[in-house]
Amino acid sequence: MGEKANCITEPPRLARWRRQENRSLLTRSEKIIWLFFAATSIQLAFLQPYVTLVPGERTNLFSGLLCFLTLSVALIFAGRGAIKLKSPEFLVSVTLVLMGVVSSLHSQAPLSSSYRVFVLLASGLGGFWCARLLLHTPENQRRFQWFCLCLLSGVVLLSLAGFYHSRQIHRYFFEGSNHPLPNLIFLLSFAPLTLLARKSRPQVLLALVLLALGYATLCLSERLSVVFIPLGLGVLAVLFGALRWKHLVPALLVIAIIIGLAWHQILWFKATPSAHCYRIENYFFSWNIAKQHPLLGIGLREPRERFLKDYQITYPHTDKEQFAKNVADIVTPDHQLLTFLTGLGFPFTIVYCLAVLTLLMKLIRAAFRPPPGLFIPPLALVLPLAMALVHYQVYDGLMYSQNSWFFHILLGLIPVSAVEAPEPVAGTA
Repeated sequence: MGEKANCITEPPRLARWRRQENRSLLTRSEKIIWLFFAATSIQLAFLQPYVTLVPGERTNLFSGLLCFLTLSVALIFAGRGAIKLKSPEFLVSVTLVLMGVVSSLHSQAPLSSSYRVFVLLASGLGGFWCARLLLHTPENQRRFQWFCLCLLSGVVLLSLAGFYHSRQIHRYFFEGSNHPLPNLIFLLSFAPLTLLARKSRPQVLLALVLLALGYATLCLSERLSVVFIPLGLGVLAVLFGALRWKHLVPALLVIAIIIGLAWHQILWFKATPSAHCYRIENYFFSWNIAKQHPLLGIGLREPRERFLKDYQITYPHTDKEQFAKNVADIVTPDHQLLTFLTGLGFPFTIVYCLAVLTLLMKLIRAAFRPPPGLFIPPLALVLPLAMALVHYQVYDGLMYSQNSWFFHILLGLIPVSAVEAPEPVAGTA
């Protein structure tokens, strides 16, 4: 009776505070998932430590194993009933796994293709389902937002330090290619974009500084595409009414200053047609391969030189000899959709694209008419995902575990962005 009386006479404000405090506390299972999730995310963001598990194999198996381990821990500690086995997301996940496994075993390079499929599925499904199972509450989304702010700050500062010491932004990570780094900055930018919706001036100022430093890093990457992708999406956001002109004009002024300072670092010759002859010819070449192997593809690591024998060059700015050298040097078509089509076949590509489009359509609808109670503004997810997708037209980013992990985390946040109604506490209704 005494406990019941205390519950009834507890002031409503104190009761609400106590309810919010209880909801913000992590359970033992959540702490375990968070530990693996955070450790994996840190390793993927900085690729430290980096361990070569199979000598001579270029696939990042170590990061893929971390993603798989984190996914396994999340599934084990999420509890019974956390995943509905008849849900479309689960059925699509199982379908992609089965098709990926069959495709890799069917390849003429089954071992290397299996490694790549494993990393692709582990990072993609790991990121998506960890977001669904762990980031389904506003409290955990807030923790993830600040966690990503720390990751983005570290990535940008290390990138600028690398450029200062060696004129290469990827000196301290992503050895061998600076393509994944701009894509990672695109994806992690969701965190400062979320802060822009807050009413706190210090948080808004922090977001603006991080976004400016992130764009400076993009300009120093030498990649012309990543310089213009944010500009194009910013203009589209204004045209669709998601961004006001009074905010775009000062942003463009800052961008112009950054581009001016990094002018000599940007490879402007990439704007010429001849600079993209390999990528453009790959549309025709990849379609030719996909027609010959429509169901399962040829595997993600099978060399493509054998398909050049009876192939005729279509793009006028290249020749067969030069294109053959490019194909021998670059294993994939350097385009995400074409990589899926040639490597995994039409069924895998169609199922995956339809699943992503379904999620994006739901997100876009929410961006135009945001439901009440959202912690993460839909536009803060739309813009990073859109920038990443545009970037994947000139770069097969999902083949890199760090990009695939964070890209699918943002996709996993789409169905669970709405704030759940608090559970009633006895005696406070």
